Amino acid sequence: VAAPGRVPARLLRRYGSEAGAVTRLAAHDPTLLEPVFADSQVLGVELLFGILHEGAMDIDDLLDRRVRLGLVPAERRRAEALATQLLQGVAA
Repeated sequence: VAAPGRVPARLLRRYGSEAGAVTRLAAHDPTLLEPVFADSQVLGVELLFGILHEGAMDIDDLLDRRVRLGLVPAERRRAEALATQLLQGVAA
Protein backbone atom coordinates (compact mmCIF):
# COMPACT_ATOMS: atom_id res chain seq x y z
CA VAL A 1 0.00 0.00 0.00
CA ALA A 2 1.34 3.43 -0.88
CA ALA A 3 1.87 6.03 1.80
CA PRO A 4 -0.59 8.94 1.68
CA GLY A 5 0.40 11.39 -1.05
CA ARG A 6 2.81 8.95 -2.70
CA VAL A 7 2.28 7.58 -6.17
CA PRO A 8 2.87 3.81 -6.36
CA ALA A 9 5.68 2.89 -8.77
CA ARG A 10 3.34 0.61 -10.72
CA LEU A 11 1.08 3.55 -11.51
CA LEU A 12 4.02 5.69 -12.61
CA ARG A 13 5.13 2.97 -15.02
CA ARG A 14 1.66 2.30 -16.41
CA TYR A 15 0.07 5.77 -16.44
CA GLY A 16 3.05 8.11 -16.66
CA SER A 17 2.01 11.74 -16.20
CA GLU A 18 -1.54 10.67 -15.27
CA ALA A 19 -0.32 8.55 -12.32
CA GLY A 20 -1.01 11.31 -9.80
CA ALA A 21 -4.60 11.62 -11.01
CA VAL A 22 -5.05 7.86 -10.76
CA THR A 23 -3.67 7.86 -7.21
CA ARG A 24 -5.95 10.73 -6.15
CA LEU A 25 -9.00 8.62 -7.01
CA ALA A 26 -8.25 6.72 -3.79
CA ALA A 27 -8.50 9.85 -1.62
CA HIS A 28 -11.77 8.74 -0.06
CA ASP A 29 -10.95 5.02 -0.02
CA PRO A 30 -7.25 4.24 0.50
CA THR A 31 -7.97 0.51 0.12
CA LEU A 32 -8.17 1.18 -3.62
CA LEU A 33 -4.38 1.49 -3.55
CA GLU A 34 -4.21 -2.20 -2.63
CA PRO A 35 -4.11 -5.06 -5.15
CA VAL A 36 -7.47 -6.19 -6.52
CA PHE A 37 -6.71 -9.61 -5.01
CA ALA A 38 -3.70 -11.28 -3.39
CA ASP A 39 -0.90 -11.84 -5.90
CA SER A 40 -2.36 -9.33 -8.37
CA GLN A 41 -0.31 -6.40 -9.57
CA VAL A 42 -3.45 -4.48 -10.58
CA LEU A 43 -4.60 -1.98 -7.96
CA GLY A 44 -8.23 -1.23 -7.22
CA VAL A 45 -7.75 2.38 -8.25
CA GLU A 46 -6.93 1.18 -11.77
CA LEU A 47 -10.40 -0.30 -12.02
CA LEU A 48 -11.94 2.99 -10.93
CA PHE A 49 -9.78 4.91 -13.41
CA GLY A 50 -10.92 2.54 -16.15
CA ILE A 51 -14.52 3.38 -15.35
CA LEU A 52 -14.25 7.11 -14.75
CA HIS A 53 -11.61 8.14 -17.27
CA GLU A 54 -11.35 5.40 -19.88
CA GLY A 55 -15.07 4.89 -20.36
CA ALA A 56 -15.45 1.23 -19.33
CA MET A 57 -19.19 0.60 -19.37
CA ASP A 58 -19.43 -3.01 -18.23
CA ILE A 59 -17.47 -5.72 -16.49
CA ASP A 60 -16.17 -7.25 -19.72
CA ASP A 61 -14.84 -3.94 -20.96
CA LEU A 62 -13.27 -3.16 -17.60
CA LEU A 63 -11.66 -6.53 -16.88
CA ASP A 64 -10.83 -7.65 -20.42
CA ARG A 65 -9.77 -4.45 -22.13
CA ARG A 66 -8.83 -1.92 -19.46
CA VAL A 67 -6.89 -3.95 -16.88
CA ARG A 68 -6.72 -7.31 -18.70
CA LEU A 69 -7.59 -9.39 -15.61
CA GLY A 70 -10.49 -10.95 -17.51
CA LEU A 71 -8.20 -12.82 -19.86
CA VAL A 72 -7.37 -15.46 -17.23
CA PRO A 73 -10.58 -17.07 -15.92
CA ALA A 74 -9.29 -17.53 -12.36
CA GLU A 75 -8.19 -13.89 -12.17
CA ARG A 76 -11.52 -12.74 -13.61
CA ARG A 77 -13.40 -14.58 -10.87
CA ARG A 78 -11.22 -13.01 -8.18
CA ALA A 79 -11.64 -9.48 -9.58
CA GLU A 80 -15.36 -9.57 -10.43
CA ALA A 81 -16.72 -8.59 -7.01
CA LEU A 82 -14.68 -5.37 -6.75
CA ALA A 83 -15.25 -4.53 -10.42
CA THR A 84 -19.01 -4.98 -10.04
CA GLN A 85 -19.05 -2.91 -6.84
CA LEU A 86 -17.18 -0.04 -8.49
CA LEU A 87 -19.30 -0.13 -11.64
CA GLN A 88 -22.50 -0.03 -9.58
CA GLY A 89 -21.14 2.74 -7.35
CA VAL A 90 -20.35 4.96 -10.31
CA ALA A 91 -23.73 4.27 -11.91
CA ALA A 92 -25.57 5.22 -8.70
